[in-house]
Amino acid sequence: MRLGTYTTFDAPTKNIDEAIEWLKNEFYKIGGTVRKINNPHDFGKYESFEIDYPCEIEDFDEDCENMEDSKNIELADKKDDWIETADEIEKEYNKKFMQD
Repeated sequence: MRLGTYTTFDAPTKNIDEAIEWLKNEFYKIGGTVRKINNPHDFGKYESFEIDYPCEIEDFDEDCENMEDSKNIELADKKDDWIETADEIEKEYNKKFMQD
């Protein structure tokens, strides 16, 4: 099992196909990807959605030693902006699909 490089969203108990398509479309707009996986659990398998950063910012470490470097500053800004947008997508996702 490979977890998302950004985070994991719980899958809804209803409308899973609609939810993953919605997430894929939203994260596609900002360069992220979404994968559905089956997780083992004591009570049986359950599904989750693994969210990955765009490749460009996936491995960027904001604690790197060369933060004065303009390329690193630019990547830090891109990553911050991406996370802010992803957080908004998650809020909308929760309103739309997790209100059972």
